[in-house]
Amino acid sequence: MSLLKNILLFDAIAVAACSAMIWTGNTIAGSSPSAGVVPVPLSIKSGDSLVIADVPEVEMVQRNVSSRILTEVLPDTLPYLTFEPDMFQAMYEQASYLRRADVRENGASGINRVEMLKTVELLQRINLLDPSVLVSTFDFYEVNTDLKHDRVRMTGYYTPVIRASRTRTPEFSIPMLAKPGSNIPAPAAIEAGAMSGRGLELAWLPSKKDLKNAQLQGNCLIEFEDGKREHFGFGGSVRGRGGSYVFFTRVDDQVLGAGTFPLTARYSVATDLRYIPLGATLLAELPDLDPAGHLNRLWVMLPKR
Repeated sequence: MSLLKNILLFDAIAVAACSAMIWTGNTIAGSSPSAGVVPVPLSIKSGDSLVIADVPEVEMVQRNVSSRILTEVLPDTLPYLTFEPDMFQAMYEQASYLRRADVRENGASGINRVEMLKTVELLQRINLLDPSVLVSTFDFYEVNTDLKHDRVRMTGYYTPVIRASRTRTPEFSIPMLAKPGSNIPAPAAIEAGAMSGRGLELAWLPSKKDLKNAQLQGNCLIEFEDGKREHFGFGGSVRGRGGSYVFFTRVDDQVLGAGTFPLTARYSVATDLRYIPLGATLLAELPDLDPAGHLNRLWVMLPKR
């Protein structure tokens, strides 16, 4: 079957922490043999313009990726990169995350934080250059998964709009909760009403289905009966008997992923943290899908050794 092939670059972000935990059962955060130092121009979106700022240099470390999960390959198709403001914004958020002190030095498959950061920095330098520059600048690793023929499943992500009430009524009886500071019961107990009376209700929803959808996506727009809308994002989670339970917090228009930094439409994707850590850069070929809807090609990009 002949398929149109489009190449997209993504910064790998687990878009909803609840999704990441459901898929992987854990919440890990998300290499050149010789050491090197790279000065980094960082693109920051300011109004409608892009500002280039200097940031600290990054010293490289030894690469030790898992050959069971990542196979070094040469992509058979490469794109002409036309960087848009949103792509620069995505790379800015990605780089800011990777510079945080709470990010693990080594993530899934042995991919390390320093090389993920250098990848973002190098990408900002090859704007509008010939695709061959990608090959001379980066190593590419094909992702081996537990799906048949190493296929990769890609899913959509969106912000649901949910009708709700500020007070409990017969029509709106399901609470959407903020995370308490202490004494958090197991998910099964929360579902049974163990947190009632603690003043943690942010809104009352019409059904458990609406709540589960918001928890799966990690954020939602709540439309109250007076027509006013408020944006709620991921506010933490708890795991235990009954699975997992996601809490919410009031946020601005930014949607936060599992790394608690803003996601960027068309550039942020969910990842299975057993294979790809938060902050990795991916090259995907779309819509090169098999009949079951699985992606045929997905590559992790790392700096050239």
